[in-house]
Amino acid sequence: MSLAETVYAARFRSTETIERGRQQALTCPTQRAGATATPTSGTITIYRPDQTVLVTSSVTIPGGGIATYSLAAATTTAEQLGEGWLVEWALVMPDAVTHTFRNDAALCRRTLYPVISDADLTMRHSDLPNLLASGTTSYQSYLDESFATLCNRLISQGRRPFLVIQPSALREAHVSLCLHMIFLDFSTSAGDSGRWQALADHYLRAYTEAWNQLRFTYDEADENKVDATMKKGAASTVWLNGRGGQSYWTRWY
Repeated sequence: MSLAETVYAARFRSTETIERGRQQALTCPTQRAGATATPTSGTITIYRPDQTVLVTSSVTIPGGGIATYSLAAATTTAEQLGEGWLVEWALVMPDAVTHTFRNDAALCRRTLYPVISDADLTMRHSDLPNLLASGTTSYQSYLDESFATLCNRLISQGRRPFLVIQPSALREAHVSLCLHMIFLDFSTSAGDSGRWQALADHYLRAYTEAWNQLRFTYDEADENKVDATMKKGAASTVWLNGRGGQSYWTRWY
C-alpha cells in the first residue's frame, strides 16, 4: 500500500467463527475518520486451511454501508471443522482504490454466545438505567465490547471460544469487565469522577479474580459432547524442561 493511499479500518472484533451448515451473514465494517466508509463494490473469497477456495463471490452493500455476504448453509455442510480458514474482502473504497482486508476464521459447530444483558448489570447497580446518556436505552455497546475482549483473551491464552460449552462459567468475568468499562467511561465523561473511578477499580479487581478462577467445560475433542471431567482454565499450560536438569517451569498463554 502506498503511503499516499487512504488508510481504512476494518473493524473485525475477533476471529470469524463460521457455523457449519448454517446460513449466516458475514460482514466487513469499514470506517474512516469516525464514520462508516462505504465501499462501492467488492468481492469476498473464503479459503480453506489448505488454501483451496471454498467460495468467491460479489458482496452486497446494504443501506448501512457495510459490505455483506450471505453464506449459504449448503456451502459448509460437508467441510471439516477446524481453524486455519481465511476470509478476504477485496473492496473498492471511497478513494476508488481496491483495498483487501483479511481476517482469520474457524469453521465450528456452534458460536459462543454471551449469557448476560442489561438486566444482569442492573442486578448489581439498580440505578444504571437512570445513568444512561440521553438518547441511549441500553448498555449493549459495553456488553458487546467486553464480550469481544473476553473472547480475544481466551484465544490469546490458547483456548478456542467456540469449544467452550459452559458459557455460564464466563458470567462473572463478563459482568465485572463490563461494569469496569462502564464506570471507567463515567469517570472521564460524568461528574463525581472519584466515585466512578473507585467503582471502575473495584470491578477491575473483580474481573481479574474471576478470570484467575475461571473453569469451564471444554469440548477439547470437538465432539459436541459434555464431559464433566473435562474442565479447563482460561489459560493452557505448557511444561518446559531445561536441558539436563530436573526443574520445571509453567508458562501461561
